[in-house]
Amino acid sequence: SVSHDLRTPLTTITALAHDMAALGDERADIIAQEAARLNRFVRDLLDVSRLTSGGMPVRPEVVPADELLSAALQQVEGAFNGREIRVSLDPSDPLLLGIFDPVQTVRALVNLLENAHKYAPAGTPIDLSVRKEGTHLTITVADLGPGVPPHEVTRIFEPLYRPEGARPDAGSAGLGLAIARGFAEAQEGSLGYAARDGGGSVFTLRIPAVDAP
Repeated sequence: SVSHDLRTPLTTITALAHDMAALGDERADIIAQEAARLNRFVRDLLDVSRLTSGGMPVRPEVVPADELLSAALQQVEGAFNGREIRVSLDPSDPLLLGIFDPVQTVRALVNLLENAHKYAPAGTPIDLSVRKEGTHLTITVADLGPGVPPHEVTRIFEPLYRPEGARPDAGSAGLGLAIARGFAEAQEGSLGYAARDGGGSVFTLRIPAVDAP
């Protein structure tokens, strides 16, 4: 109910911004961008509520892993300012297939990529890999950032949690990792964290796999 009440004025604001843009008002783009940012925040809050209550619908499909990765990379490409993302597929298994909700899983992967982009130093690459392990596809997102202090590891997946010392204007409410884990667990998967050898973070998303025909 609250989500609906918030989205209605945001829709009006966005429509008015488009009208202003048609009249040549340069402020219209800023208004539209901020309204879109608020709309994403409202969407995330609604998703957290659904995941917490067990009301998140899951619509699994058989999807090739490379299509999942391509969809996620397309969504982040514009905001990453040319940052290198090194993609690795298991060479021993040319056709990796999963059975999962593609919309939810793309969002989970996008959240992990955005998290790596946010905390890793500019200019460092992000490593994205996928392989099959038993009954699941294992997708890893690894960065060369500062990593997570040991005393924070148990909290990073909590809704609204922000790392110690994070800037107030970091552009995040601390929902991305909570939503990603919720999406994974809603479809019999998991999401975990480990420190990367040599420094950095490795987030591992596991989702159900199917054998290729």
